[in-house]
Amino acid sequence: MSDEKVMLSIIVPVFNGAEYIRGCVENLTRQTFTKYEVIFVNDGSTDNSGALLDKIAEKNSKFKVIHKPNGGTASTRNAGLDTAVGKYVTFLDCDDELDPAIYEKMVNMIERQNADMVTCGFYFKVEIQSSNKNVYLEKNTYPTAFYKTRDEIKDHLIEMWDSDIMSNVWNKVYRMSLIKDKKLRYRDGHVYTEDRVFNRLFLENCESIAFTEECLYYYVRERVGSTTEKYRDDYFSIRLKEFKEFQIHFKNMGVWNDKAKEYVCREFTERIAGCIENIFHSEEMSNREKYRKIASVIHHRDVRAAVKRARCRSIKMRIFILPVKYNWSLGTYIMGKMIYTIRKHNPVLFHKLKNNR
Repeated sequence: MSDEKVMLSIIVPVFNGAEYIRGCVENLTRQTFTKYEVIFVNDGSTDNSGALLDKIAEKNSKFKVIHKPNGGTASTRNAGLDTAVGKYVTFLDCDDELDPAIYEKMVNMIERQNADMVTCGFYFKVEIQSSNKNVYLEKNTYPTAFYKTRDEIKDHLIEMWDSDIMSNVWNKVYRMSLIKDKKLRYRDGHVYTEDRVFNRLFLENCESIAFTEECLYYYVRERVGSTTEKYRDDYFSIRLKEFKEFQIHFKNMGVWNDKAKEYVCREFTERIAGCIENIFHSEEMSNREKYRKIASVIHHRDVRAAVKRARCRSIKMRIFILPVKYNWSLGTYIMGKMIYTIRKHNPVLFHKLKNNR
Protein backbone atom coordinates (compact mmCIF):
# COMPACT_ATOMS: atom_id res chain seq x y z
CA MET A 1 0.00 0.00 0.00
CA SER A 2 1.58 3.31 -1.05
CA ASP A 3 1.92 6.11 1.47
CA GLU A 4 0.04 8.51 -0.86
CA LYS A 5 -3.17 6.53 -0.39
CA VAL A 6 -3.09 6.56 3.39
CA MET A 7 -5.53 9.09 4.81
CA LEU A 8 -5.73 7.61 8.30
CA SER A 9 -3.19 5.84 10.50
CA ILE A 10 -4.77 3.63 13.16
CA ILE A 11 -2.40 2.86 16.04
CA VAL A 12 -3.22 -0.27 18.06
CA PRO A 13 -1.11 -1.00 21.17
CA VAL A 14 -0.96 -4.70 22.05
CA PHE A 15 0.28 -6.31 25.23
CA ASN A 16 -0.65 -9.95 25.75
CA GLY A 17 -3.79 -9.42 23.72
CA ALA A 18 -3.76 -12.59 21.64
CA GLU A 19 -7.36 -13.48 22.51
CA TYR A 20 -8.60 -10.14 21.16
CA ILE A 21 -6.52 -9.75 18.00
CA ARG A 22 -8.86 -11.67 15.68
CA GLY A 23 -11.86 -9.60 16.79
CA CYS A 24 -9.85 -6.41 16.38
CA VAL A 25 -8.87 -7.33 12.81
CA GLU A 26 -12.49 -8.15 11.99
CA ASN A 27 -13.56 -4.74 13.30
CA LEU A 28 -11.01 -3.09 11.04
CA THR A 29 -11.56 -5.10 7.86
CA ARG A 30 -15.31 -4.46 7.89
CA GLN A 31 -14.83 -0.70 7.91
CA THR A 32 -16.55 1.19 5.07
CA PHE A 33 -13.50 3.47 4.91
CA THR A 34 -10.52 1.87 3.17
CA LYS A 35 -7.77 4.50 2.91
CA TYR A 36 -6.11 3.55 6.15
CA GLU A 37 -3.09 1.79 7.58
CA VAL A 38 -3.08 -0.14 10.83
CA ILE A 39 0.02 -0.03 13.01
CA PHE A 40 0.04 -2.75 15.64
CA VAL A 41 2.64 -2.01 18.31
CA ASN A 42 3.55 -5.17 20.19
CA ASP A 43 4.73 -3.93 23.58
CA GLY A 44 6.86 -6.88 24.62
CA SER A 45 3.99 -9.38 24.82
CA THR A 46 4.82 -12.70 26.47
CA ASP A 47 1.95 -14.60 24.84
CA ASN A 48 1.72 -15.34 21.10
CA SER A 49 0.47 -11.87 20.17
CA GLY A 50 3.59 -11.07 18.17
CA ALA A 51 3.39 -14.20 16.04
CA LEU A 52 -0.31 -13.67 15.35
CA LEU A 53 0.28 -10.08 14.30
CA ASP A 54 3.12 -11.05 11.96
CA LYS A 55 0.87 -13.59 10.20
CA ILE A 56 -1.86 -10.97 9.79
CA ALA A 57 0.60 -8.44 8.35
CA GLU A 58 1.86 -11.01 5.84
CA LYS A 59 -1.65 -11.42 4.44
CA ASN A 60 -2.78 -7.78 4.39
CA SER A 61 -0.61 -4.87 3.26
CA LYS A 62 -2.70 -2.41 5.27
CA PHE A 63 -1.33 -3.89 8.48
CA LYS A 64 2.10 -3.14 9.91
CA VAL A 65 3.67 -4.55 13.06
CA ILE A 66 6.24 -2.98 15.35
CA HIS A 67 7.88 -5.16 17.99
CA LYS A 68 9.43 -3.38 20.97
CA PRO A 69 10.46 -4.18 24.56
CA ASN A 70 7.73 -3.61 27.12
CA GLY A 71 7.57 0.07 27.97
CA GLY A 72 3.96 0.91 28.70
CA THR A 73 1.26 2.96 26.99
CA ALA A 74 3.23 6.14 26.36
CA SER A 75 6.20 4.54 24.60
CA THR A 76 3.91 2.21 22.65
CA ARG A 77 1.74 4.95 21.22
CA ASN A 78 4.77 7.13 20.54
CA ALA A 79 6.29 4.28 18.53
CA GLY A 80 3.12 4.21 16.47
CA LEU A 81 3.19 7.97 15.94
CA ASP A 82 6.81 7.76 14.76
CA THR A 83 5.81 5.24 12.08
CA ALA A 84 2.47 6.71 10.95
CA VAL A 85 2.26 8.19 7.45
CA GLY A 86 -1.43 9.12 7.36
CA LYS A 87 -2.78 12.64 7.02
CA TYR A 88 -4.74 11.89 10.18
CA VAL A 89 -4.20 9.55 13.10
CA THR A 90 -6.36 7.75 15.63
CA PHE A 91 -5.93 5.09 18.29
CA LEU A 92 -7.71 1.82 18.96
CA ASP A 93 -7.58 -0.55 21.92
CA CYS A 94 -7.51 -4.09 20.53
CA ASP A 95 -10.25 -5.35 22.86
CA ASP A 96 -12.78 -2.65 21.95
CA GLU A 97 -15.37 -2.59 19.16
CA LEU A 98 -16.09 -0.21 16.28
CA ASP A 99 -19.10 0.91 14.32
CA PRO A 100 -18.40 -0.15 10.70
CA ALA A 101 -18.66 3.47 9.53
CA ILE A 102 -16.70 5.19 12.31
CA TYR A 103 -13.63 6.09 10.27
CA GLU A 104 -15.54 7.05 7.14
CA LYS A 105 -17.69 9.44 9.15
CA MET A 106 -14.81 10.83 11.21
CA VAL A 107 -12.49 11.42 8.25
CA ASN A 108 -15.30 12.97 6.21
CA MET A 109 -16.05 15.34 9.09
CA ILE A 110 -12.46 16.43 9.69
CA GLU A 111 -12.00 17.00 5.94
CA ARG A 112 -15.29 18.87 5.54
CA GLN A 113 -14.69 21.14 8.54
CA ASN A 114 -10.93 21.40 8.03
CA ALA A 115 -10.63 20.78 11.77
CA ASP A 116 -7.58 19.79 13.79
CA MET A 117 -9.54 17.17 15.71
CA VAL A 118 -12.89 15.41 15.50
CA THR A 119 -14.57 13.56 18.34
CA CYS A 120 -17.49 11.12 18.44
CA GLY A 121 -19.64 9.73 21.22
CA PHE A 122 -19.03 6.26 22.61
CA TYR A 123 -20.63 3.44 24.58
CA PHE A 124 -19.37 2.05 27.88
CA LYS A 125 -19.40 -1.72 28.21
CA VAL A 126 -18.50 -3.96 31.11
CA GLU A 127 -17.53 -7.55 30.45
CA ILE A 128 -18.21 -10.06 33.22
CA GLN A 129 -15.60 -12.76 32.62
CA SER A 130 -17.11 -15.29 35.00
CA SER A 131 -20.40 -15.39 33.09
CA ASN A 132 -19.21 -14.41 29.59
CA LYS A 133 -21.86 -11.73 29.73
CA ASN A 134 -21.49 -8.31 28.15
CA VAL A 135 -23.46 -5.48 29.71
CA TYR A 136 -23.85 -2.22 27.85
CA LEU A 137 -24.17 0.48 30.44
CA GLU A 138 -24.69 3.80 28.76
CA LYS A 139 -23.47 6.16 26.10
CA ASN A 140 -21.30 9.21 26.54
CA THR A 141 -21.92 12.02 24.08
CA TYR A 142 -21.23 15.68 23.45
CA PRO A 143 -23.57 17.81 21.32
CA THR A 144 -22.68 18.03 17.62
CA ALA A 145 -20.67 21.23 17.25
CA PHE A 146 -17.79 22.90 15.44
CA TYR A 147 -15.48 25.26 17.32
CA LYS A 148 -13.51 26.97 14.60
CA THR A 149 -11.42 29.40 16.64
CA ARG A 150 -9.26 29.36 19.76
CA ASP A 151 -11.74 31.63 21.50
CA GLU A 152 -14.61 29.22 20.85
CA ILE A 153 -12.53 26.33 22.21
CA LYS A 154 -11.75 28.35 25.34
CA ASP A 155 -15.41 29.31 25.76
CA HIS A 156 -16.40 25.62 25.84
CA LEU A 157 -13.29 24.16 27.49
CA ILE A 158 -14.87 23.45 30.87
CA GLU A 159 -17.96 21.76 29.44
CA MET A 160 -15.80 19.63 27.13
CA TRP A 161 -13.81 18.27 30.07
CA ASP A 162 -16.85 18.10 32.32
CA SER A 163 -18.66 15.86 29.83
CA ASP A 164 -15.73 13.38 30.00
CA ILE A 165 -15.60 13.37 26.19
CA MET A 166 -11.97 14.57 26.25
CA SER A 167 -10.66 11.86 28.57
CA ASN A 168 -9.81 9.37 25.81
CA VAL A 169 -8.00 9.26 22.46
CA TRP A 170 -9.73 6.33 20.75
CA ASN A 171 -12.91 8.30 19.95
CA LYS A 172 -10.92 10.99 18.15
CA VAL A 173 -9.16 11.61 14.86
CA TYR A 174 -6.24 14.06 14.97
CA ARG A 175 -4.50 16.07 12.28
CA MET A 176 -1.06 14.49 12.00
CA SER A 177 0.72 17.62 10.77
CA LEU A 178 -0.15 19.45 13.99
CA ILE A 179 1.23 16.59 16.09
CA LYS A 180 4.47 16.65 14.11
CA ASP A 181 4.80 20.45 13.91
CA LYS A 182 4.23 20.91 17.64
CA LYS A 183 6.21 17.77 18.51
CA LEU A 184 3.36 16.43 20.60
CA ARG A 185 4.18 13.18 22.35
CA TYR A 186 2.78 10.86 24.95
CA ARG A 187 4.51 11.57 28.23
CA ASP A 188 5.90 8.89 30.52
CA GLY A 189 4.90 8.72 34.17
CA HIS A 190 1.16 9.23 33.72
CA VAL A 191 -0.41 5.84 34.48
CA TYR A 192 -4.22 5.93 34.03
CA THR A 193 -4.10 9.54 32.83
CA GLU A 194 -1.91 9.41 29.71
CA ASP A 195 -4.81 10.01 27.29
CA ARG A 196 -5.95 13.07 29.20
CA VAL A 197 -2.40 14.43 29.23
CA PHE A 198 -2.10 13.99 25.45
CA ASN A 199 -5.46 15.69 24.87
CA ARG A 200 -4.50 18.58 27.12
CA LEU A 201 -1.37 19.11 25.04
CA PHE A 202 -3.35 18.90 21.81
CA LEU A 203 -5.98 21.36 23.04
CA GLU A 204 -3.28 23.83 24.01
CA ASN A 205 -1.99 23.78 20.42
CA CYS A 206 -5.00 23.26 18.15
CA GLU A 207 -7.19 25.85 16.42
CA SER A 208 -10.43 23.98 15.77
CA ILE A 209 -12.44 20.97 16.97
CA ALA A 210 -15.51 19.24 15.56
CA PHE A 211 -17.89 16.98 17.49
CA THR A 212 -20.54 14.49 16.47
CA GLU A 213 -22.90 13.22 19.15
CA GLU A 214 -23.27 9.95 17.25
CA CYS A 215 -21.84 7.02 19.24
CA LEU A 216 -19.44 5.09 17.01
CA TYR A 217 -17.01 3.47 19.45
CA TYR A 218 -17.65 0.69 22.00
CA TYR A 219 -15.28 0.87 24.94
CA VAL A 220 -14.83 -2.09 27.29
CA ARG A 221 -14.56 -0.06 30.45
CA GLU A 222 -13.32 -2.97 32.53
CA ARG A 223 -13.09 -6.70 32.44
CA VAL A 224 -14.08 -7.81 35.89
CA GLY A 225 -11.15 -9.78 37.25
CA SER A 226 -8.60 -7.76 35.25
CA THR A 227 -5.52 -5.91 36.50
CA THR A 228 -7.51 -2.67 36.84
CA GLU A 229 -8.90 -4.13 40.08
CA LYS A 230 -5.48 -4.58 41.67
CA TYR A 231 -4.24 -2.32 44.44
CA ARG A 232 -1.83 0.47 43.50
CA ASP A 233 0.11 2.12 46.30
CA ASP A 234 0.69 5.21 44.17
CA TYR A 235 -2.92 5.73 43.08
CA PHE A 236 -3.51 8.80 45.25
CA SER A 237 -0.25 10.41 44.11
CA ILE A 238 -1.31 9.81 40.47
CA ARG A 239 -4.60 11.63 41.04
CA LEU A 240 -2.91 14.40 43.01
CA LYS A 241 -0.47 14.96 40.16
CA GLU A 242 -3.35 15.10 37.69
CA PHE A 243 -5.15 17.65 39.90
CA LYS A 244 -2.17 19.98 39.80
CA GLU A 245 -1.58 19.48 36.06
CA PHE A 246 -5.21 20.31 35.29
CA GLN A 247 -4.75 23.62 37.07
CA ILE A 248 -1.74 24.35 34.84
CA HIS A 249 -3.74 23.34 31.74
CA PHE A 250 -6.58 25.76 32.42
CA LYS A 251 -4.08 28.52 33.17
CA ASN A 252 -2.24 27.76 29.91
CA MET A 253 -5.56 28.03 28.07
CA GLY A 254 -6.34 31.35 29.76
CA VAL A 255 -9.45 29.93 31.43
CA TRP A 256 -8.59 30.04 35.12
CA ASN A 257 -11.81 31.53 36.49
CA ASP A 258 -14.09 30.51 39.38
CA LYS A 259 -15.97 28.03 37.19
CA ALA A 260 -12.72 26.35 36.12
CA LYS A 261 -11.47 26.21 39.71
CA GLU A 262 -14.71 24.56 40.84
CA TYR A 263 -14.56 22.01 38.02
CA VAL A 264 -10.94 21.04 38.75
CA CYS A 265 -11.69 20.69 42.47
CA ARG A 266 -14.86 18.68 41.80
CA GLU A 267 -13.04 16.37 39.38
CA PHE A 268 -10.31 15.73 41.97
CA THR A 269 -12.84 15.28 44.76
CA GLU A 270 -14.70 12.64 42.75
CA ARG A 271 -11.42 10.87 42.02
CA ILE A 272 -10.87 10.62 45.78
CA ALA A 273 -13.69 8.07 45.85
CA GLY A 274 -11.58 5.83 43.60
CA CYS A 275 -8.51 6.40 45.76
CA ILE A 276 -10.39 5.27 48.86
CA GLU A 277 -11.91 2.24 47.14
CA ASN A 278 -8.49 1.28 45.75
CA ILE A 279 -7.10 0.87 49.28
CA PHE A 280 -9.48 -2.02 49.94
CA HIS A 281 -7.95 -3.98 47.05
CA SER A 282 -4.77 -4.41 49.09
CA GLU A 283 -4.28 -7.96 50.34
CA GLU A 284 -1.24 -6.99 52.39
CA MET A 285 -2.58 -4.18 54.59
CA SER A 286 -4.45 -4.88 57.81
CA ASN A 287 -7.73 -3.07 58.48
CA ARG A 288 -5.87 -0.72 60.82
CA GLU A 289 -3.33 0.09 58.10
CA LYS A 290 -6.12 0.71 55.61
CA TYR A 291 -7.76 3.07 58.09
CA ARG A 292 -4.50 5.00 58.51
CA LYS A 293 -3.99 5.13 54.76
CA ILE A 294 -7.49 6.55 54.30
CA ALA A 295 -6.89 9.09 57.04
CA SER A 296 -3.68 10.26 55.36
CA VAL A 297 -5.59 10.79 52.10
CA ILE A 298 -8.51 12.78 53.47
CA HIS A 299 -6.28 14.85 55.77
CA HIS A 300 -4.08 15.95 52.85
CA ARG A 301 -4.20 19.73 52.45
CA ASP A 302 -5.02 19.59 48.73
CA VAL A 303 -7.95 17.27 49.46
CA ARG A 304 -9.17 19.64 52.17
CA ALA A 305 -9.01 22.59 49.78
CA ALA A 306 -10.68 20.70 46.93
CA VAL A 307 -13.66 19.33 48.89
CA LYS A 308 -14.29 22.81 50.28
CA ARG A 309 -14.68 24.31 46.79
CA ALA A 310 -16.20 21.34 44.95
CA ARG A 311 -19.95 21.23 44.30
CA CYS A 312 -20.66 17.58 43.52
CA ARG A 313 -23.80 17.25 41.42
CA SER A 314 -25.21 13.81 42.15
CA ILE A 315 -26.78 12.90 45.47
CA LYS A 316 -24.76 9.69 45.75
CA MET A 317 -21.46 11.54 45.26
CA ARG A 318 -22.44 14.17 47.81
CA ILE A 319 -23.27 11.39 50.27
CA PHE A 320 -19.94 9.64 49.71
CA ILE A 321 -17.96 12.86 50.02
CA LEU A 322 -19.76 13.94 53.18
CA PRO A 323 -17.40 12.12 55.61
CA VAL A 324 -14.44 13.30 53.52
CA LYS A 325 -15.72 16.87 53.67
CA TYR A 326 -15.97 16.70 57.45
CA ASN A 327 -12.58 15.00 57.74
CA TRP A 328 -14.17 11.91 59.32
CA SER A 329 -11.81 8.98 58.79
CA LEU A 330 -14.08 6.25 60.18
CA GLY A 331 -17.05 7.36 58.06
CA THR A 332 -14.84 7.45 54.96
CA TYR A 333 -13.52 3.97 55.79
CA ILE A 334 -17.06 2.61 56.04
CA MET A 335 -18.10 4.29 52.79
CA GLY A 336 -15.01 3.01 50.96
CA LYS A 337 -15.61 -0.53 52.22
CA MET A 338 -19.19 -0.34 50.96
CA ILE A 339 -18.10 0.77 47.49
CA TYR A 340 -15.48 -1.98 47.36
CA THR A 341 -18.09 -4.58 48.31
CA ILE A 342 -20.49 -3.37 45.62
CA ARG A 343 -17.73 -3.50 43.01
CA LYS A 344 -16.72 -7.01 44.03
CA HIS A 345 -20.19 -8.55 44.16
CA ASN A 346 -22.21 -6.42 41.72
CA PRO A 347 -19.85 -4.86 39.14
CA VAL A 348 -22.70 -3.78 36.88
CA LEU A 349 -24.27 -1.71 39.66
CA PHE A 350 -20.84 -0.34 40.56
CA HIS A 351 -20.22 0.95 37.05
CA LYS A 352 -23.70 2.40 36.73
CA LEU A 353 -23.08 4.35 39.91
CA LYS A 354 -19.63 5.37 38.69
CA ASN A 355 -20.79 6.53 35.27
CA ASN A 356 -23.58 8.64 36.72
CA ARG A 357 -21.54 10.48 39.31
